[in-house]
Amino acid sequence: MYNKNQIWREIISNGLEKGISCNEPMKKYTSWKIGGNADFFCTPSHQEQLAKLLLFALEHSLPIYIIGNGTNIWVSDEDIRGLVVRIAHTLDKVEYSDKMIKTGAGILLPALAKKAADRGLSGLEFAAHIPGTLGGAILNNASFGKESISDIVSEITLLHYRKGNIVTLKRGQFSFFYREIDLGYNEFVLLEASLLLSTMDKESISLKIKNFYEQRKTTQPVNFLTAGCIFKNAQEKPAGYLIDKAGAKGLMVGDAQVSTKHANFILNRGHATASDILRLIEKIEKMVEKTFGIKLEREIDFIGLPGYR
Repeated sequence: MYNKNQIWREIISNGLEKGISCNEPMKKYTSWKIGGNADFFCTPSHQEQLAKLLLFALEHSLPIYIIGNGTNIWVSDEDIRGLVVRIAHTLDKVEYSDKMIKTGAGILLPALAKKAADRGLSGLEFAAHIPGTLGGAILNNASFGKESISDIVSEITLLHYRKGNIVTLKRGQFSFFYREIDLGYNEFVLLEASLLLSTMDKESISLKIKNFYEQRKTTQPVNFLTAGCIFKNAQEKPAGYLIDKAGAKGLMVGDAQVSTKHANFILNRGHATASDILRLIEKIEKMVEKTFGIKLEREIDFIGLPGYR
């Protein structure tokens, strides 16, 4: 394993220290407010800095973790060895061309939905209250109700950081699936995307946004610390139904609790640790498998957990 002090000296000697912090508390960047310290942490201010930093990490064998707004990740209580790169509130330039919006992957979905609505462009209403980034939404094929990000993505641009080249893929060169996308590439960062929207009067767009929010507020624990849905829906039944019927709704470990409103959400009641949440996830999995013989598939990403990247 690397020497942190030596790596920091190398970062300085390569002129990469701007915007990089050491021993950064990850609980500041996760919606659950959990996680230990990252050895090295950066929110790159521009694409060139991002490319140089990732190349440096590869050359020095630093594990790399790319996160968005931290809304669908679990981060270990232990320190995170390596480099965490946060693509949120950055790489967020927006360009318009008729019904097309081209924007950076770091823009937050509520901000993007508002910009679209202000121009009378419809298609992002479902995402107006999803607290993640556009990049995260595309990689996880975010959806609500019958609408999803896959309905509107026209083109995406990736940085293939091991090769150091930028690749633009048009629709037809990648495929969306339930909660995922197949790009045919590994070790990449999503830089930007083009979205093809439709025109609609602003009043109708506002009404759609309001209706989506009312549905979300009615069915999800929007006023608690969560990381969204924990598990993907099974083919047989929605994950929330299986968790509920297995008797896990309301179950607690420490300060982590299965939501009584929607059983596929886990709440941090205030002082839950990553360990509390993980133990609760494992209990849910065992209860559902014992009751239904179904192995739930985790939807959130795990950082610092052996076997997950």
